[in-house]
Amino acid sequence: MADGEAALKFQVTVQDEAVLDRDRALVAFLKARIAEREEVAGRDEERLLAGVAQCLLEFEEKFDHPHRGDDRYSFFAGQLQALGWSLRCTAAVFSGHPDFQENFRP
Repeated sequence: MADGEAALKFQVTVQDEAVLDRDRALVAFLKARIAEREEVAGRDEERLLAGVAQCLLEFEEKFDHPHRGDDRYSFFAGQLQALGWSLRCTAAVFSGHPDFQENFRP
């Protein structure tokens, strides 16, 4: 492997780890917000929170999936990107919260 290829592979690996760290923090942040809202939520909001929780579960299950590091343009990668983007949009609702991280923004 040429030096340029090794450097590029290292850079992609570091970027992927940073994204995974952000995604894990995002999941923890949203789970905490769901727990807070469940205490005061009405029926409609409870249904919404359940849907977000289901998306979080699916997203989190994909973190350690063997295809996570596959081609960035694969179907699996597309699913992961779409779930992450929609969850970051959801997190943006809580952007005023002190635990919100700017890298959660879509």
